[in-house]
Amino acid sequence: MTTTSSTDADTSFDRYARMVRRALRVPVALVSLVEQDRQVFPGAVGLPPPYQSTRETPLSHSFCQYVVADQAPLVVADARLYDRVRDNLAIPDLGVVAYAGWPITDHTGTVVGSLCAIDDKPHPWRQDELDSLADLAAACSSELAERGLRAQAVAGQRDAQDLARRSRVLLALSEGLSRTQTLAEVAAAVEQVSLEQLDCLRAGLWLHHDRDAATADLPTAGPASSPEVLRYVEPASARSTWESAARHAALRVDDSNPVGLALSLGEPLFFPSVRAQNERWPELANDAQVGEGRLFLPLVVQRRRIGTLVLVWDEPRELGDADLATYRAMAAYAAQAVVRGRLHQDRIEALMTLQSAMLPRLPQPDDLQLAARYRPSAQRHQVGGDWYDAVVMPDGVTALMIGDVVGHDIAAAAVMGQLRTMLRALAWAVDDAPSGNVARLDRALRELDVDAMATLVYARLEQDAEGRRVVRWTNAGHPPPLVVEADGSTRWLEGTPDLLLGVSPGAPRGDHRSPVDPGSTLLLYTDGLIERRGEDLREGMDRLAASAARHVHRPAGDFLDRVLHDLDAAHASDDVAVLAVRFGEE
Repeated sequence: MTTTSSTDADTSFDRYARMVRRALRVPVALVSLVEQDRQVFPGAVGLPPPYQSTRETPLSHSFCQYVVADQAPLVVADARLYDRVRDNLAIPDLGVVAYAGWPITDHTGTVVGSLCAIDDKPHPWRQDELDSLADLAAACSSELAERGLRAQAVAGQRDAQDLARRSRVLLALSEGLSRTQTLAEVAAAVEQVSLEQLDCLRAGLWLHHDRDAATADLPTAGPASSPEVLRYVEPASARSTWESAARHAALRVDDSNPVGLALSLGEPLFFPSVRAQNERWPELANDAQVGEGRLFLPLVVQRRRIGTLVLVWDEPRELGDADLATYRAMAAYAAQAVVRGRLHQDRIEALMTLQSAMLPRLPQPDDLQLAARYRPSAQRHQVGGDWYDAVVMPDGVTALMIGDVVGHDIAAAAVMGQLRTMLRALAWAVDDAPSGNVARLDRALRELDVDAMATLVYARLEQDAEGRRVVRWTNAGHPPPLVVEADGSTRWLEGTPDLLLGVSPGAPRGDHRSPVDPGSTLLLYTDGLIERRGEDLREGMDRLAASAARHVHRPAGDFLDRVLHDLDAAHASDDVAVLAVRFGEE
């Protein structure tokens, strides 16, 4: 074996071990090279003494030997239950319980060791964790290959340096893609690595979509054209607008354009200059074209063609075989990330459908105008636990609820549905003060073993003895409602808030009362509307009051839309729910 077999620590391989530990959240990670009678760890983090310093063990303490023997990954959730390794001395001496190891290869393609993650307790490995481990193992193998080639041929120093650069490119891309979730984030990671590591002028992704009405005016190669279309993915936080990409945001999968042709052929398509491309497709030449050399790489996953990666350089360029191999590897990494991004996007769309299905249809009493809006988080691209509701009681009293369950995932959305349903049922069945029904809800959460915390405002729109409208409410740790008078003046229904739901079910809860004049608007909202990172909450409340005062003369629905626009709710870092009630004129 010509790769390193030293027992000394290696800074580069230690970095791979640290990346595995961070990505898979395990206590121990290793770069292990297996020899005839021992395994050595040029990269190691988290090993117990003395192994962290000696950097080697006999094969009696090795799981990685099976990765080399099988030339395949070894994934074990609990080694004590797995016959092949249950007697391995790594279990008692090194604390190995769960193990996930991926083959790493040298410059000849020989499996020489394993990049592995180790846990000291049972660990059911998720697919996204194994995907990250596989990507990092590929990058680690590239570095091993680089070292082998450098040792094998000192005369090939320049080639070895190029290989190191390509290895850094793939490592940077692998690390960047490991943090992505959405397709826009994948496109941004590809763009960043291409511009910073490959000296590209532009880089972008066009992804496959079925044909729709938007393709009707696209260029076509003739009657035999494919009915498929590729669409440009705008990167998240794009550094600058790529005008030519915007002009050709949708392209057919055929030979009418280089993006579609590369995918049709399933092979890279390279042009050393823009002139060479335009000689082939003169109809695509335009004043927005930038750069010279351009490479079109098909994105393929398990023989399924999903899109094209486009790289553009500022100057004319020639590509060698080694360069092309690196770019093919880049395309493979990007394709895997696209698949994961689409799965994530499908999941979020399903969650948003669930969230929308759980939001109620508001009643419209004769003397009240109700409207509500919900906006999911822009940064997390996830649904959460924000909700609202309104119920007209049998006696004609209207009950209003708005709340925020702690969390931003499907569990929070599910708890939100439970809370809304329980409180709606309590409001309908028990004619009591808001504080009484919220206390019942809090006790029900404990008795029904619903593990959740939430803030809540529950209000009843009543009439006093003189027939005037009165708001009676209780507040469980939620931002205060806002009243906007017909003349634009504002006031907060603050009072002293009680504890959140789910903290102390027996805690006392109080009610507050306030008259409301005809023509006024009552606004309930969740904290995502007013909270901004690094800003005092009162600043957000002042901004909300000013916006509400400007738009109070508008119908309730339009009023909410204007307020959400003013407070930039579309880009809020948290979910936003708002509920407005306009009181009719006498």
